[in-house]
Amino acid sequence: SFIYFFVFFSFFLSFFLFKTLRQEDEGRQRNRMSRVLVRKGNLFGLNRKKGGRAGAEDVHKSRCARPSNSSSSSSSPLSLVSPSSSFRRAEASKSLPDSSRVRSFGSRRVRCSCLNPGAGTSGSELAKMISQEESRSESSSYSSKEVQDWVSKKNKKKHSKKVSNKETVTVCAVDMGTNSFHMVIVRADARGKSVVVVEQMKEEVRILGGTGSFNVIMDEPKARAISVLKRIQDIANTKDCDMIRLVATSAVREAMNSNAFLRHVQEATGLDVEVISGQEEARLVYLGAMQAVPIRDKNVLMLDIGGGSTEILYGKRGKAELAISLQLGHLRLFEQCMGTLDEEGRIPMEKVEECRSRIQLVLNETGINEELRELTKGPNALEIAVGCSGTIERVQAMIAANKEKIGIKLPPLEKENDARRSILGELQLPLELDPHSLAVTLNDASMNESVLEDFKFTLEELRELISTVTSCQTRKERATLPGMNVKRVDLIVTGALILEGVMDYLRLDSMTVSPFALREGVIFDSLSKSIPGFKPAPDIRRDSLMHLATRFDTENRLKSAKHSAKLAKQLVGSLRAGANPPKVLEILDERFEFLLEAGILLHSVGIFVNHAKHHKHAYYIIKNSDILLGFMPMEIEILALLALYHRKKYPNPKKAAMAKIPKDIQERIVLMTAIIRVCIALDRRNTAAAIESIQVLQDKESNSCVLVATPGVDIEGMVNDLSFEIWAVKQELEYFSSVLERDFSIVEGDRVENGDDLASNSFLSS
Repeated sequence: SFIYFFVFFSFFLSFFLFKTLRQEDEGRQRNRMSRVLVRKGNLFGLNRKKGGRAGAEDVHKSRCARPSNSSSSSSSPLSLVSPSSSFRRAEASKSLPDSSRVRSFGSRRVRCSCLNPGAGTSGSELAKMISQEESRSESSSYSSKEVQDWVSKKNKKKHSKKVSNKETVTVCAVDMGTNSFHMVIVRADARGKSVVVVEQMKEEVRILGGTGSFNVIMDEPKARAISVLKRIQDIANTKDCDMIRLVATSAVREAMNSNAFLRHVQEATGLDVEVISGQEEARLVYLGAMQAVPIRDKNVLMLDIGGGSTEILYGKRGKAELAISLQLGHLRLFEQCMGTLDEEGRIPMEKVEECRSRIQLVLNETGINEELRELTKGPNALEIAVGCSGTIERVQAMIAANKEKIGIKLPPLEKENDARRSILGELQLPLELDPHSLAVTLNDASMNESVLEDFKFTLEELRELISTVTSCQTRKERATLPGMNVKRVDLIVTGALILEGVMDYLRLDSMTVSPFALREGVIFDSLSKSIPGFKPAPDIRRDSLMHLATRFDTENRLKSAKHSAKLAKQLVGSLRAGANPPKVLEILDERFEFLLEAGILLHSVGIFVNHAKHHKHAYYIIKNSDILLGFMPMEIEILALLALYHRKKYPNPKKAAMAKIPKDIQERIVLMTAIIRVCIALDRRNTAAAIESIQVLQDKESNSCVLVATPGVDIEGMVNDLSFEIWAVKQELEYFSSVLERDFSIVEGDRVENGDDLASNSFLSS
């Protein structure tokens, strides 16, 4: 009993002493923190009292007492515990304004009203700040501005560190058009070199449809818009987007109740909508189109036909010189001139002529024709006209589907995803959106039926299409037209009429369609703002081409491929400069010379999968690549076929891979394949140094030609042995000779060193 009593008494005494010492220690710490809060009162949202010291004591007595339960703790405006407790971040109190933040010390909250709403100060930083404050003299004090600057500097430093450490940036861009909302999510690396589409979505909203006056957003379209934006927000959150940027165009820009609509959107989704002007819209469209079509170094006319407005821009070498926005959209024109159609959707010819008259009236009022004539004089002459938007893409798809040389009839679609080649570098017509996952699958079996012709049409082809569409008596007849989309059976009429009117007014004979438009322009503009030093590549095609070649360069073959591409340029140039150049080279223009070079650079990417049958692997990689930017679907197909036929079998028009290609493109593929196989053989050992240059000697009187291969030198200055390369070239000369209709042979030439007489070299003198 005595032992039990002694143990109990010792335990009780130890507990009493420990509790007493702890209370004294906590009291000293509270007093010390109270002094800190007085000098940095503005940091915690406290109002200084005139008494200074008395204020601190009042704060301490009235607010620093430990509450008895959790409810009192949450309701207390200020409560503190020992700094020895763990510091942790608390969520912002719902009862506080947005500009405030609530931070926890242990289980208690402190309101920090002067902190930056976009960033926070961690507990460790605050503890360090308090420790530094204790070492200061009693007379030292800080102003509110000084404390706020200190916190802002810390938060800015912390935020920038977080961004710089991220390997990728994910951006969501939404084009809130008059007829439909377009969303695209891309992921770019920190350097901005790789841009890959993660998700896409399109929803028809018709935000100003059926309003008659066309300047009020009604409750029903507003509800549709908010519902679509909520789904977009859910997708963006799922993809962990760093930025969501919404841009609204003419519908919201011109609506009388636009401010109320924007407020309702912000309250329902928390998203801020950026309403852009017509000129800014044209600039962003131009920026997006430059990433898809090689027009950066050209004088270009851009045309974007939307539901509520039409943007026209003249760009000179990548810089916008003139931008104008017309209150002329396909949905606006339809409601103004067509009105409500009957049940069968008949469009009288009187209505068609009324649309043409109104289009001509609007264009005449702008005076853009005179301005363009002044801007496009002399060296500034217009070189190419480029069209964007779903309307122009649909027109081009219908024209292409009607061409006899393609022979493709696209079935009417129940759901449209535009004839848009995404940033992934592939055509999306006629893709379907999964209603559950909204995932887009590219290059599946249905892609074999896609239109592979270039995105280009003429004014005459457009007029023939309009005649065909307007001759259809009912909506059902229009829906059966090749390439038609059931959701555009009515609006395609007014959209095509606007396109015809603009092309005729500006005297444009043809138009090239860009798969990129406003939303892609928003993406690249946002990346420029979110990634320090990011600039869209001056040549997006070459930049993405090198990215793909580098990504799949597993055996250091890219260096050899670059050397073979250099030899191909020399070979083609020497053939053209000869006394009797082959006539077949006339079909190899500047564009296809670039594709020839690109095909050589990508011919070995299949080795990444396996060396065996790597030409087939290369075909699959190029066809399904998510890296190639700015290439048209036809160009993607050409590059894939050049990689497929760079070894083993030769191109055969009867095979499935070649049968769907137009005949004129087949001839170019055969010619480029013959050149590629010879140039790859010229560096058979992949040394990029065996042969230094290649020349062609041509006989004026016969079809005989001689390839002269000049050897390179190794590190020790010894001339390279070309026996293996010459043997490899001879294996390809039979096919090369049949394609170019010449008799070719190859010999090794002499090197011309410095000081040698050029005339003494028989090959060079020839």
